Amino acid sequence: MEKFSLTNLKKILNQKSKKELITEISILCKKFPQVKDYYKAQSFDSTEILEKYVTIIEKEFVDGKIRGFPKGRISVAKKAIQDFKKLTEDHLLLADLMFTFVECISNYNSEFGVDEEKYYNAPEDMFEKALILLKTKKLLPNFKERAHEIVENACEAWGHLDSLQNSYEEFYEDFV
Repeated sequence: MEKFSLTNLKKILNQKSKKELITEISILCKKFPQVKDYYKAQSFDSTEILEKYVTIIEKEFVDGKIRGFPKGRISVAKKAIQDFKKLTEDHLLLADLMFTFVECISNYNSEFGVDEEKYYNAPEDMFEKALILLKTKKLLPNFKERAHEIVENACEAWGHLDSLQNSYEEFYEDFV
């Protein structure tokens, strides 16, 4: 029996008819939500897919309250961003999701007075990554106001406000 490889898979797929390929892709879409999301993102409006991943992040830090508190799992929110990156090359939507991550965790910190450094480092790192992405793709002006609001609404615990402000000033002008 041959080992699985992309080359072998291509050979097998080349032997199938168009109808068989359509059937196979349809089955994959039904069985695996990620495949369905991938084709949605490629063929239709990616903002619908964005909303799904925004909801995942919000559920962790805003909506998903258990006994008065959201779950607040940074790993789940980061995974949502990683999964979204696999679905689309739309840098504006990716930056939007990254900023949502920062906003949700920063608001969570302010609302619940979280006293764990990781809850401040994670949004600070994501904010910087988002700004780097925006600069690389020459999209910084599209998010200037939103970036300013993120800094403006940040709490001061663990140097969070200062860190976000420094990142903002590195990519835009002085924070006023």
